[in-house]
Amino acid sequence: MDHVPSTSARFAAAVLSPWGKLIAALVCLKVFTYTKIAYDQMDADYSASLSSTPPALTSNPNVYNTNQLLYSNDGQNPLPPLQAYETSSINIDNNLSIDNGDTPGFVQFNTVPDANENNEEAANSAMQQSMNEIQQLQQKRQQQQQLTQEQLKKDNCQIIYILGVEGAIHHGFTPILEALAKSQVDPNTGKHYEVTYAPKVLRSALFGLYREKRDMDDPTLIAKVFRELCPETDDGKNTKRIIIEDSSFPSGAMDDPRSYRIRRQASWMTSTMEEVANDELAINHPVNLKKFYELYSQHANVQFILLNRPFLETMASHANDWGEEVAGRSNMIRGFMLILKRFLDHLRQEEESNNSGGMRGGGKKKALSTIVCADKIMSKNYESDYEATMARQHILDYLTKFLGWPSSRCPECYNTWKESKKDPAKVLGEKNLGLMLNDMKELEGMWPPLDVIGSGLPEQQCSL
Repeated sequence: MDHVPSTSARFAAAVLSPWGKLIAALVCLKVFTYTKIAYDQMDADYSASLSSTPPALTSNPNVYNTNQLLYSNDGQNPLPPLQAYETSSINIDNNLSIDNGDTPGFVQFNTVPDANENNEEAANSAMQQSMNEIQQLQQKRQQQQQLTQEQLKKDNCQIIYILGVEGAIHHGFTPILEALAKSQVDPNTGKHYEVTYAPKVLRSALFGLYREKRDMDDPTLIAKVFRELCPETDDGKNTKRIIIEDSSFPSGAMDDPRSYRIRRQASWMTSTMEEVANDELAINHPVNLKKFYELYSQHANVQFILLNRPFLETMASHANDWGEEVAGRSNMIRGFMLILKRFLDHLRQEEESNNSGGMRGGGKKKALSTIVCADKIMSKNYESDYEATMARQHILDYLTKFLGWPSSRCPECYNTWKESKKDPAKVLGEKNLGLMLNDMKELEGMWPPLDVIGSGLPEQQCSL
């Protein structure tokens, strides 16, 4: 009697045959696809960034995919059509879909063996490819989680630099912004923002104060700043931290005892506006703004508010300080206005290169700079208290939107505001007033840099 193989032997022979391996490969493919769906569900925290689902596969149960176009998550960019493969008696679930392989967390099959090829090598290759792609999927998911955590950490550390020349009334506006920041409550955590004004560690790093000997771009110095100002927490609670800096341009005195890396220079008083703006010492005093943005924006959300005050009032605010002549001081101040203007132009280019519309274009990314007009805060420029109150609220509204904060309601924001009662014409005197009016002509079309905010609101149309 002939020997009849046992059931288990016949099953083993079938599995090890080329057809058996091919079927195993396709089963592996289906398992992988369901694994992908499971990862999608586990990845619910990141589903907001994966907003659309590509079209389902063909309704033909015997065809893996037709030459229809698949689309990436944005729903606009078609992917190359996949090849069609016959699956014989093995049906692939019609509801499965495949995303662009470049999208984090997804893969796209481009090779599935044809059952008619009866190719054992191809079957083995398909199984190995499935395993490799599962591993790649896991790695991509881990990378996406890491990127999300890093972005969250950066978003929770916000540095706001209030730019302005000396005399732009920083001491009046900064308390308004600080009060607005302290009034914020994070809607996700219910916690108030932690606000720090002019921290010693930041001024030491940026300006060289407090006898800091390291260069501004020293990695250990930058690490120290963020370790102190935006520390990592292990309690799982994300705290929004706001750091406000407002040192003016220029800062300090020529004989200032503080250890600025670069001090105020007497030569700026006898230079032209362009000569000051092109001087390397001036560009780096009190800090090189381009370098500051490039270094610190890697670790924090850095934004700038330009504070502008009418030129005659700016010049009158320090007319009798330090024994400086008004004409020479005008050269220096206008030179730093040009430095700030060039930096703000640089920021606009950064926004455009990053496709950041912010408030100006309605994009997802925040704008990097905006402007506040000191004259629009002053009640003397309005006919009634109601008009002044409404204008001040409008300023809080657009600052809140610019900074990405949840609320512009701040009844106490203007409690510390005090308006100067100086008459610029009397302070400057007839001779100096004439000189300042001539200097103002050189600023026309350049200052104030209204292109920082585009068309803007009425409260952003600063007076020269």
